[in-house]
Amino acid sequence: MIPGPSDPEPEVLAELSLPVLPHYGDKWMAIYQDTLSMMQKVFETKNEVIIVPTPGHLAVEMAVANLAEKGQDVFICVNGFFAETIVGMAEAVGSNPVTIASPLGRGPTLEEVKATVEARGDPAGKPIFLVQNETSTGAATNPADIFRYCKEKGMLTALDSISAIGAMDVLADDWQVDYAIGYSSKALGGIFGAQPVAIGKDAWEAAARKKGRIGSTFLDLNAWREAIDVDSSWGHPYPTSMPTSAIVALRKALSMALDEGLDNRYRRHAEAARELREGLEALGLEIFTHPGFYSNSVTAPKLDEKLNAELRRRLAKDYDIMIAGGLGPLRGKIVRVGTMGSGARHEKVQTVLSAFGSVLKQIRG
Repeated sequence: MIPGPSDPEPEVLAELSLPVLPHYGDKWMAIYQDTLSMMQKVFETKNEVIIVPTPGHLAVEMAVANLAEKGQDVFICVNGFFAETIVGMAEAVGSNPVTIASPLGRGPTLEEVKATVEARGDPAGKPIFLVQNETSTGAATNPADIFRYCKEKGMLTALDSISAIGAMDVLADDWQVDYAIGYSSKALGGIFGAQPVAIGKDAWEAAARKKGRIGSTFLDLNAWREAIDVDSSWGHPYPTSMPTSAIVALRKALSMALDEGLDNRYRRHAEAARELREGLEALGLEIFTHPGFYSNSVTAPKLDEKLNAELRRRLAKDYDIMIAGGLGPLRGKIVRVGTMGSGARHEKVQTVLSAFGSVLKQIRG
């Protein structure tokens, strides 16, 4: 019950027992394209989708490498540990990160974004990065108004939906997202190593006109564009080999999500998260996250440092339940419990709450 990876459904794991397919050819191309088509439905986009065989961190770095110019302002909404990592990525490519800081436990507001953007002169062509669901604090942000404003200003919009996709709406077209980053093994319930990314026309064009070359053919969207345009004819629309079994597992997870119905799935995650929050509060714990920014996939109750470590140790040892601790300035101050994929169910939540109650009673005496 950590904030990812989640336990895949048995049907997803069963796909891994099938013969390993080569990463090109007509048979594979049909499977790959079917996966992309289903992924478009989950992203709610008509934009092109690719699958990047990387950890989520590198999928985000790919966005920064292609959208951020050296010496250019890059706007980054910072409200936690994972948003903060994007600042370092922007510095690494030589751009000038301009942070839009929000208190830990909530997300950015339109007013905060407007104030920072308008103080920096003409923002046209400059990117803004926002983490939809900040896993380090359990704070979820609806980027609709922020990104629509940014697009009116001619900016590029990049959304990290790594811990949101599969648990809550990701409306890439409606929100005007140029570059949306998903994830296979959190709320979608696939396995690690196949990260879906939805890329719009403005993002492709930004990469094509980028002044400084990207120091990596793997991360360079122009290399991906060439492979899609030239090598699709033989079933190889990417400039690298692919983890075909991970993609087959993702395809099954997507099929199950669409069969469940996205609205039903998001409702299930929201209900599981609410049940968990209310249960933790009934045990005397305070939720760290601001109520206006509650997440469907991560809940973060406050715990003092001594209780924090002992709770996690006993949950793992006595109940075989794994939860996560805090990160950065929240280390030792909160724990983080995931309600993702198969973990977003009443019976899982009640098992966790029962174990929490028993351990807290033992520790408190």
